[in-house]
Amino acid sequence: MRLLSHRGLSSQHPENTIAAFAAALSVGFDGLETDVRLSADGEAILYHDRLSPTGQAVAGLTRRELSHQAGYIVPTLSEALEAFPAAFWNVELKTPACMPSVMAYISSVQHKTPILLSSFCHPLVFEAANTLDVYCALLLSHRPLSVNTLLEGTIHNPRLRTLVWDFDILDPDFLLETRQLGFSHYVYGAANQNEHQWCSEFGIDGLITDYPSMVGLASKPPLST
Repeated sequence: MRLLSHRGLSSQHPENTIAAFAAALSVGFDGLETDVRLSADGEAILYHDRLSPTGQAVAGLTRRELSHQAGYIVPTLSEALEAFPAAFWNVELKTPACMPSVMAYISSVQHKTPILLSSFCHPLVFEAANTLDVYCALLLSHRPLSVNTLLEGTIHNPRLRTLVWDFDILDPDFLLETRQLGFSHYVYGAANQNEHQWCSEFGIDGLITDYPSMVGLASKPPLST
């Protein structure tokens, strides 16, 4: 099972920062999950929330303005991937506005950095899968009515063979049925030891977690300043 750190090691550093990513890799995570948006000055930045700490739309702020409000330097997608090119990256596309910048950059690194692109906005995933030479995934926060309704349009695209599930909606029968069709499964949102153990025993392909100790990784104490 591939272990991905959810937005880096945010127990020690601000989430989605270079420091958080470095800390996660240092304790043994296989890869990193992160979120990409577009800033007002046209940069593909790594920031999860739609609003800044003062309640402003992130899309209406420059990277410098957002960094000032957040209290740390908000990294760009290119800075993060270039800092850790050997890490496996799950890049979540948060908005359609970020697509042109993300697509242009990913196309330049897709053959040297392992990347899984995902989104709750499924049309973005289809566009990426039809354009880029990287693996793509549908993010799911609800239980689909059927396998057919979920996989319509995916079955003929070999790059779209991954589903990323919220732990709350996992259905073992559904997972087994889609696995038989050649799909891999990643899970986020496991919150205690039993849930992490279930993912491991069930054979989930990748686990996106905030808890290194629950997957057998020893979280190092933060460096003193």
